[in-house]
Amino acid sequence: MMITAIEIGPEDVRAARALLQWSQGDLAKGAAVGISTIAEFEKGSRTPIANNLSAIRRALEAAGVRFTSAGPTIFGEVSLYVMTQTGGTEMRFRFSLADAASVQEIISVFGNADGADVNIDAVQVASGELKKAISDVVTKHGAAVPPLNKLKQIVGSLQDGEHFLLLPAQPNTTVDKLEVERFLHRLNHPDDQTNDDWDELFGALLASYDISNPRTDRRTLVGANRSSHFCRFCGRTAETGATFKKAAHIIPTALGNDHLKSAEECDDCNEYFGQHTEPSLIAMLDIQRVFLGTQGRGKNDGRPELRFAEGALSHDGSKVNIKSRSVAVDEAGTFTVDLGKGASLTPSAVYRALVKMVLSVVADDQLPFLKETIDWVRNNAHAERRLPTVATATVFLPPDPSAQLTIYTRMQPHPRLPHIVGEFRLGCYMYVFAVPFSQQDGWDLMGFFDDADFSGTFKHYMATAQWAHQDLNRQMKVVMAPKLKFVRSTS
Repeated sequence: MMITAIEIGPEDVRAARALLQWSQGDLAKGAAVGISTIAEFEKGSRTPIANNLSAIRRALEAAGVRFTSAGPTIFGEVSLYVMTQTGGTEMRFRFSLADAASVQEIISVFGNADGADVNIDAVQVASGELKKAISDVVTKHGAAVPPLNKLKQIVGSLQDGEHFLLLPAQPNTTVDKLEVERFLHRLNHPDDQTNDDWDELFGALLASYDISNPRTDRRTLVGANRSSHFCRFCGRTAETGATFKKAAHIIPTALGNDHLKSAEECDDCNEYFGQHTEPSLIAMLDIQRVFLGTQGRGKNDGRPELRFAEGALSHDGSKVNIKSRSVAVDEAGTFTVDLGKGASLTPSAVYRALVKMVLSVVADDQLPFLKETIDWVRNNAHAERRLPTVATATVFLPPDPSAQLTIYTRMQPHPRLPHIVGEFRLGCYMYVFAVPFSQQDGWDLMGFFDDADFSGTFKHYMATAQWAHQDLNRQMKVVMAPKLKFVRSTS
């Protein structure tokens, strides 16, 4: 849908000031223009230059005014963060003053609204009555307020009697998020004592690391609020020849991501990663993508269709389809399917692709310590230096349509804990890796995962299923030749 900006005239500015109860001086101050500029424009005697007119508009819009074909109006917004036992969703209800009565009717389902005062009960309990009330407001207001449909879906999926939370915003820190999750868990499982172990499990980690999880469930553009673009990987700007026209996906679209993007990756670097690193990561995850039914772009709803020398593998949206000319069955009924040679990949490029995702979202103040890392990711520099292994495990967590990324950044100096640790997850498949070559690390990080300081800090990993370790140092291509083994269930 294309949105065309409404041109504003003198009468629009006068009406907008009236809505805000601003004087011409108030607007002039907010827009950083002269009072005479406002006065002459409103009289129709002179139109401000383009920059001043844009500044006037920005000042009014920043104060809540929106210019519509029917004239200026003021919009309000109700923001809710809906947290259930399976995750959280942020929702925004935007409305004009003329729709305030409708908003009050919607809010009254969860609490009450009296004029400008909105009171929503943070602790909610799913019930047939609540689900019907939500369904009623969706029927009445769903077309005008689309987020209501998502809210109906979320609450409708809950069991009657199940608690959920309505918060004004997503918790800001990892500590806050864990506390809220613990509170919700206690509400739904009052007899479960496992929460008592959380401090033991996460206390050392939270004391040592800042943790971030970039959003992949809605449009998230890293670096969007900057006045000018710069590329994190080559350092160039538009003034020094870089262009930023292409969509730079932080997680490749083939891994289910279409929302998390970067405004700080130039077109040249984007093309380089798309040709030299990301294909190896995708190839390494080909089998996992098929079994998960991960959707990217292209035919078959973006689900991968893999071809091998001895067969093929695909997902049709409901099941996995396997074709092979080489199938063996042993006496125990175990099937071994040999697919033969398939795609090729470069192991070291897989590691660089994993680290590139972390560099795309790590806090700005950490970038000066990662110059050698960036040079390695972008230019394959320092290729002679050894890389630590990548720890892998199968962890049964709630499914997600997109791959997920978690970044652990050490807050204080430490002789053994890695400066930055990345966790990449595609469905139930988890990969944990240290970001190499940081100036904040005083050693080569070899064997970091099994180091006593790491295992004593990242206790939640140690409590997980068995971990395997992948050596991704090899610079030469290897050809994937998977064999699938299916064991007959004894249950």
